[in-house]
Amino acid sequence: MSLIFYLPAQSKTFTKENLYGYHVQQQGVISGKVVDLQDGKPLTGVTVAVKGTNQKTTTNNEGNYQLTAAPSAVLVFSSVGYQTKEIPANDRSVINVQMESASEKLNEVVVVSYGTQNKREVTGAVSQLNTSEVKDMPVANIGQKLQGKFAGVQIANNSGAPGANMSFRIRGAASINAGNNPLIVIDGFPSTSGLETISPDEIASITVLKDASASSLYGSRASNGVILVTTKQAKGGQKSIELSSYAGLVRVSDRGKPDLMNAPEFAQFKKEYYEDAARYEGYTGGVPSVYQNPQQYGANSGTNWYDVLLRDAITQDYNLSLASGGTDLKSTINLNYNKQEGVILNTFANRISGRTNNIYSATDKLTIGFNLSGTYRRNQVTPGLDNGRAIIQQAFLMDPTLNYKNPDGSYPISFSQPGMFANPNFYLVLTQRVNPSEQTTVLANAFASYKIIPGLEYKISLNGNTESAINRSFTPSTAQGGLGGAPPQPPTGSYGTNRFLNLLAENTLTYQKTFNEKHNLDAFVGYTFQKFRSENSNIQASEFPDDNVQWINAATTRIGTAGTTESSLLSYIGRLNYNYDNKYLISLAFRRDGSSRFGTDNKYGNFPSVSIGWVASDEKFMKEQDKISLLKFRASYGKVGNNNIGDYTYLASVNSDNYVFGNQVTPGKSLDGIGNSFLTWETTSSFDAGVDLGLFNDRLRLTYDYYWKKTDGLLYNVDIPVQSGFNSITSNIGRFDFWGHELSLESRNLDGELKWTTGFNISFDRNKVIKLGTNNAPIGGYSLYWDDNRTAVGNPIGMFYGYINTGVYMTQEEFDTQPHGATSMVGTARFKDISGPDGVPDGIIDENDRTYIGNPNPDFTYGLTNRFSYKNLDLSIVIAGSVGNEIADDAFQSTENLDGVFNVRKGVAKRWRSIEEPGDGIYPRTRTGTTADFRNFTSRQVFSATYLAVKNITLGYKLPFKPNEYIKNARVYFSTQNPLIFTKYPGMNPEAGMSGLNGLSQGRDFTSYPISQIFTLGLNVGF
Repeated sequence: MSLIFYLPAQSKTFTKENLYGYHVQQQGVISGKVVDLQDGKPLTGVTVAVKGTNQKTTTNNEGNYQLTAAPSAVLVFSSVGYQTKEIPANDRSVINVQMESASEKLNEVVVVSYGTQNKREVTGAVSQLNTSEVKDMPVANIGQKLQGKFAGVQIANNSGAPGANMSFRIRGAASINAGNNPLIVIDGFPSTSGLETISPDEIASITVLKDASASSLYGSRASNGVILVTTKQAKGGQKSIELSSYAGLVRVSDRGKPDLMNAPEFAQFKKEYYEDAARYEGYTGGVPSVYQNPQQYGANSGTNWYDVLLRDAITQDYNLSLASGGTDLKSTINLNYNKQEGVILNTFANRISGRTNNIYSATDKLTIGFNLSGTYRRNQVTPGLDNGRAIIQQAFLMDPTLNYKNPDGSYPISFSQPGMFANPNFYLVLTQRVNPSEQTTVLANAFASYKIIPGLEYKISLNGNTESAINRSFTPSTAQGGLGGAPPQPPTGSYGTNRFLNLLAENTLTYQKTFNEKHNLDAFVGYTFQKFRSENSNIQASEFPDDNVQWINAATTRIGTAGTTESSLLSYIGRLNYNYDNKYLISLAFRRDGSSRFGTDNKYGNFPSVSIGWVASDEKFMKEQDKISLLKFRASYGKVGNNNIGDYTYLASVNSDNYVFGNQVTPGKSLDGIGNSFLTWETTSSFDAGVDLGLFNDRLRLTYDYYWKKTDGLLYNVDIPVQSGFNSITSNIGRFDFWGHELSLESRNLDGELKWTTGFNISFDRNKVIKLGTNNAPIGGYSLYWDDNRTAVGNPIGMFYGYINTGVYMTQEEFDTQPHGATSMVGTARFKDISGPDGVPDGIIDENDRTYIGNPNPDFTYGLTNRFSYKNLDLSIVIAGSVGNEIADDAFQSTENLDGVFNVRKGVAKRWRSIEEPGDGIYPRTRTGTTADFRNFTSRQVFSATYLAVKNITLGYKLPFKPNEYIKNARVYFSTQNPLIFTKYPGMNPEAGMSGLNGLSQGRDFTSYPISQIFTLGLNVGF
């Protein structure tokens, strides 16, 4: 230790206070480590100085530093490209620092269509997420990491099946027949393979293009929005090896499981069912012996058929990443292995993927790049498992008094209970049916760019995406059948293949120039050609000699089909960005698409856009507003399209048919429809107005957008005179309007030793149907059950349509004084009288009384992320939710079927049985011929889908160890996925949707594969 004396600057004489007061400080050694805030990598050469003195040092190759300073000193950390940071020592001997890139806030770069752009110059509606923020979420699909991260983007986890896709919907996009999935662009290539083929560890950032000005360069494919995926590239000077792994337990929560009767409850229900049949219907067969004494079944006897299907599963992931950023060559290699066991028996998804990204600076003018990735996936999910009255639902409708396993350990292959359908043993159905599928995917990008003159660059790129898939299935005789069809039945099998090849060639010119220091110009033009081709085949096999050989060559009968399809797209693209003094911004973009999918008289489509911006915070009159670091106004208008109309929709189709000539059957062809040579894409015109605001040196950042758009020319079957020989022709007619508000907030709440940041977004999306077909006839909602949604002019898309259930006719007086239907009587279900043939209530319950009973479109959706760090500890909590929407539980048609053929909900025990035993007024009687009305689609089956879900909680700890030449950093963490959900929906998953986020049939939970909770331990090590 040493004593250093400081003299006050204005002092002329020595005093006692000068020598022994607060200017005399004992010094000590302060050390620590400096890392990058974004990726946690050590920073070399950072200057660490004691403020007000000449004392300073720099960090070494591991980011470590050490210097001598007084306990009250202020340390100043500075480095080129990073924001300078001042930190008081406050008597600490160890000070670790995370430095933030100077470009993070001031000159943040975002990925946009065909390039990158300074964020402050972006005039469209664009959201970007760096995947380092979500790297510890233990999921195999990047979509699960994105939930709750983007305003205006709904991402639903509709199914928990291993390897399942996520559903995306950007700004309420919807179509009648052309889907609402966004375009996925991977490293500039509009690929065919989905996000599920990519390891999340390969991805550097995700950008969502939401409005037409941001996405118009993708033209006829962009009306549902665009998701840009950018994979990782090595940085200059980088040399690293990173190893990460996690393993976790996957299980299904008890919350929301089917609330069905157990063995004694169901035996009592069946006993009473037969007793009531004898009392009211003249039944004389007596109560079957298996139900005569319900007390013979204990509460834990029998079978919970839903739980029989489930298991606790294991998930594992291992990733190795290597990066080297030399002067001329920058390379990355990423290898990943992911293994998911499904929580339903005999389901799994395994994935092996590898990627290498390379950029080589051949000369000062010529740069060459090559990216190559390959993925092999092997999945097993039993066909017909979920989403309908399928295996899962058929299983839990079984009689719970049965046992799926015999006392000797063998398994019965079928069951047939009194008054119920014959069924297979669904345990055997799951464990014995074979359905492995294999997919091999290759994605390649190669480019060369040449700087012709300063500011002018030519780029040629070649891209390819191919996938080959094989599916083989076999069902033995002991696992055949389903509801009403019990085994043994002859075994069956199949073998199918599918492959595609997607090729893209692009030639582009980019020109960037600054004139007179304030005029900034960025021009871009290009020509692209893309071709897609696919082939598929399938062989169905039957008449196997036995169950021993599962391949189709053992079958006597084999029937095969094969098909192919192809399309091509030729495009001209251009964009002009101009700004004056970085304050006044304008962007013009244009794409002209020529597509083989469009009709012969309408091959080309034009997709223009314009956007403007004003950085008001740079004006002189704003300089005194020191609390405002950024204030930018934006507005845009443009047109994009949806070309998912099929490859040959505009042509008249032909079917194979047989004719009789000369008393002999002769094969031939017959016309199956009328072509439409004017058929074209669906068009979306949109307007966006937004503001970006930064406050308190960007500690608080806010983005607000209002949008309005119309989707016109929707594909629809238009009625035509029957004299043509056909009923309809596919045409572009129909219109949906969409509008909404989006708000995003980012804040640095605490910025000292304890750090706390928050990200919040909320979206209010609305839509309205303006036109449908020639007579505006509604779509859907015609059948009495399992046809829940109706899309009609003047209403939001996909409204729930059915009867309003008002209870039960409890007494004869109620029945006599209230409207009722043809089969109604005392004790049957009661419904609201809405209308009659003349449009007014008529006292009769019939199809005229069906009405809108729910809205699957939310009032708003939101996401909230909080991140904390203190010394070596870090914690993140991700929340997402939806408010105001409804969901339909289509299982109710079966679980509240009162005909005695299925197991039923526990509440059925309180049904109406007589005037003396009226029940709770919810469930009607079981009398034959009166039960159908209750199980039709009614308000009874519609529930609030409002929910708040804790999507992820991750707690991490950076392991402290002495600097060495082997390990740079190490971190362990515990993560839990889907730990909590708060909702009034009695089902398992308020996000469930048998059609995903398809606008016309959304919000239907038809017994999907359950969503799981995942509890994971992980380790990340840097070398």
